Amino acid sequence: MNTIKYLFYNKFFIIMLATIIASYSIVVSHRFISEVSEEERMKVELWADAMKVLAQVEFTSNIDFEFIHKVVANNTSVPCILVDEDGNLLSIKNIDPEQVDTEEKLAARIRRMKKAHPPIRIGFPDGEAALMYYDNSAVQNILKNFPYVQLSAIALLMGLLYLVVSTAKQSEQNMLWVGMTKETAHQLGTPITSMLGWITLLKEKEGDSEIVQELEKDILRLQKISAKFTQIGVKENAQSIDIVQSARNSLEYMRQRASKNVTIVDGTHGLSASARVNAMLWEWVVENLLRNALDAIGANHGVVKISAQKTGKKVVLDVCDSGRGIPSKKLHKKIFSPGYTTKTGGWGVGLSLCKRVVEDLYHGKIAVLHSEPNRGTTIRVVMKASENNFERSNVEVMK
Repeated sequence: MNTIKYLFYNKFFIIMLATIIASYSIVVSHRFISEVSEEERMKVELWADAMKVLAQVEFTSNIDFEFIHKVVANNTSVPCILVDEDGNLLSIKNIDPEQVDTEEKLAARIRRMKKAHPPIRIGFPDGEAALMYYDNSAVQNILKNFPYVQLSAIALLMGLLYLVVSTAKQSEQNMLWVGMTKETAHQLGTPITSMLGWITLLKEKEGDSEIVQELEKDILRLQKISAKFTQIGVKENAQSIDIVQSARNSLEYMRQRASKNVTIVDGTHGLSASARVNAMLWEWVVENLLRNALDAIGANHGVVKISAQKTGKKVVLDVCDSGRGIPSKKLHKKIFSPGYTTKTGGWGVGLSLCKRVVEDLYHGKIAVLHSEPNRGTTIRVVMKASENNFERSNVEVMK
């Protein structure tokens, strides 16, 4: 549970950091764009006033025409169009003449400018007036798009950061799992060897009794379990086996060790279907699912059933129980997370390892197909078949 919380806080921190950076960027950019827009409007108004002064005075007047011309010439970035009240073109500034060389082009450009900014009216002494239309400069247009570019860059950076953190955490977990399982296999070796010696002594003293035979089976099972631990993380030893027959063998083994209150049903109907897997690891997956099903029933009366189907290039195995079920759909994915368990004293390892074997090693799918509180749970495993001559069925396959 601590690992899950740690991952959650990591993700939450990254999301919050990205949100703060993005919000700050938008606020600063919006303020800067507003200031640039206001500065450009003041520039256009100064130009309009200069044009008005030039129209009102005579050249003999005592006016600083050089200053006025500098004001007019100072606008080198803001596109402007000056028209009379009838819409006739009087002057343009920072616009390619070819863009307004027809009435249609001029009208279209004025409409676009009018949407961007309201025109500035210039009144003359003789009662006539002109309208000054202007648009955003190229710099302002770039600045308007800059926040989106910046946000995209931030999103990409945060995505890469999240990927690095997740990959590093996943790699760390994989190394931890492999190290833990191999150490467990090593530690099991000594007591298993000792138990084999005791079984040999028991045979010499008690003979090949039924108890001795069952103890020998359990020790052989422990040897298999120890061998399975050494196979975690190994892909190269996969081979094509009948995974449904293997599931039936695991079912029979669990049947002999299950409570008498539990009815174990083989619903595979003798189906044969092959997939490329490690035989030991596949047995482990099925046994873990069956053991979880039995634990869900506990001391109550109940039923555990496995069934199998073939569809196209997929082999589908369902493990059903009539146990306590999963209390919430939100937990359907969580039960496969390392460290998550609903059992008292549980470690949250079994289903997590099942998921690693099925999905990480063999690119299959494992998920909760259906569950209801106090009605039971069905876990579905979908594996890629190693043969192409399968019959099709109507079974629902996880995609």
